[in-house]
Amino acid sequence: MPMQIHVDQLITENGDSLSTDSIKNDNVALNALQDISLSNVQDGDQLVWNSSMGKWINSGYQANTLQSIYNLDAGIHLVSWGSDIDSTVRPMNVDFYGGKAWAELMYCADPSPTAPWDYWIDNSTNGMKSYNLTGSGGLDYFNGNCSVLISPQIMSNLLLTAKTAIAGGINQEVAIDCSHMSSINRYQFLDYFTGVIPGFEQLDTFGLAGGVGNFDTHLGYRNGSIQDDEWMVADSVAGGSIGAPLWGWRRTGQHKGGFARGVSVSANVIFSIWGTNY
Repeated sequence: MPMQIHVDQLITENGDSLSTDSIKNDNVALNALQDISLSNVQDGDQLVWNSSMGKWINSGYQANTLQSIYNLDAGIHLVSWGSDIDSTVRPMNVDFYGGKAWAELMYCADPSPTAPWDYWIDNSTNGMKSYNLTGSGGLDYFNGNCSVLISPQIMSNLLLTAKTAIAGGINQEVAIDCSHMSSINRYQFLDYFTGVIPGFEQLDTFGLAGGVGNFDTHLGYRNGSIQDDEWMVADSVAGGSIGAPLWGWRRTGQHKGGFARGVSVSANVIFSIWGTNY
């Protein structure tokens, strides 16, 4: 039967006397306990139970994940996002939507019909490339009207929004993510916007307001062939009629220009893409 002992005073290893109501974290050496193992502790570490060791161990660096940023203030945060083994920690614009934190991957306030090919299309591969980043690897919100980050990253979803300011967050009234898609179609979007695959097309897969829809996507592709006339996530009419894009750019024809949720891109209607990885 366990014996209960009441203690009013403790003596530390250097001889200091402590009352039990004054004990703080800096008076307790966790690594002295048999069931706790600590090494190379960093800001943001978390203890997890390791059943094979029979101990609590620090799980490694957990700060700067999007999940750890959730419920903090929206705005610029240091986020682990990139192609390095441990990810590149870079300043990213973070906002919240649908119970998750999202990091901005691109914005464009240029309605020019040639904007995609002027800025983020790699003509040699027909894929996306980074454009106008800061020295620390984040989007540049102070120079130019377009900035794009393309870096391999495992993601779970992608979101489009029409922002009202270049440095603004997700427009909650005008936002659509890819959660309504099949996993095959959704992951094609995720791979494209992280530079894993080049341009592609999907017919009758993109929906609005969270539902399955019949809008087509032509990201440098039409009828199975590379073309440089359309870069649009969704066309204008369910079923595939050629017109002004709902989301994206058309280079020629009657409806050329850039559009965000069917409205012409401008200084206060800004095409914007966000990603989340949990």
